[in-house]
Amino acid sequence: MKKTILLLSTAMLFLLSCGGSGKQWESSEISYIQTVDDIRELTGNLPDPMNDNEARRYLSKIQKLMIPLESDKVKNDLRVVPVNVRTAEREYIAERVRYLGDIKGDPSIAVYPKLSDIITDIYVQNGDHVQKGDILARIDDAGVRDSKKQAEAGYRSAKSQLENVRSEYERTKALHEDNAISQSQWEQVVTQLEVAKAGLSQAEAVLEMAKTQLSHAILRAPANGYVSGRAYDPGDMATPQKPFASIHDIENVKIAINVTERDLGNIEEGQRAEITVGAYPEEIFEGRISVISPVIDPMTRTANIEIISENKNLRLKPGMFAHV
Repeated sequence: MKKTILLLSTAMLFLLSCGGSGKQWESSEISYIQTVDDIRELTGNLPDPMNDNEARRYLSKIQKLMIPLESDKVKNDLRVVPVNVRTAEREYIAERVRYLGDIKGDPSIAVYPKLSDIITDIYVQNGDHVQKGDILARIDDAGVRDSKKQAEAGYRSAKSQLENVRSEYERTKALHEDNAISQSQWEQVVTQLEVAKAGLSQAEAVLEMAKTQLSHAILRAPANGYVSGRAYDPGDMATPQKPFASIHDIENVKIAINVTERDLGNIEEGQRAEITVGAYPEEIFEGRISVISPVIDPMTRTANIEIISENKNLRLKPGMFAHV
């Protein structure tokens, strides 16, 4: 097959070149037919396959045969120019833009204590994987337990008070219907009932608040993920202004970038994004655009774009600097 292709290609070059000139060079003493026969014989002895040296020797012989045809006598009659030929195919041209962003967990949550007191126990270390609801730490709850007991006592008192007033209300109601008491006495009992109901509602609210405060003595993981940035040790004073730690779910990571107004028109949700990081400079991670901000920041003239990338091998770490 290779020999046939070479022979046909060489012959076509001769025929096309000769036909393209539109003239007959009668004065030429060179025999085109003889040259073609010589090339045919040379091609018939062509080894298959060839190595580099054999191919070089073959081309050298072809060149010697062609030199007479490129002499001054037959100038413009025949010119052999080596070319590379390839079939034209439809392909796509990618327009690329590059932006920088920070990698974050999806989600990435800072856990803040809601109770100010001494941390008695801590159950996690940085790098531990936790499930949603797992206990991270305990805060001394003696003070809030006392508050809860007081709230429970107040609730019981308010409930008892309401029951007494309700009994008085039912007795007075029958007298009022028989016109046995004055209107002012009746209105006074009705007011007492409303006040007792309000007192019970207030006591219930105080009790619920105390229960909530007591629940804040236990810090729980708000989501599945890895613990990082733990800022406390047992014995430290917890404060709502300082986070206990962060929880990062990194099975998927998120990269936020700010895209200029010029490029925004070519970007849409679901579009593919290529992500590279300094830790793996030769590797490309694939992501998809998940969120496009509906507004442009008037100060920077950019829109916030979020990209989600699967991270099953956990190689992309929150805090890494990414080229997108």
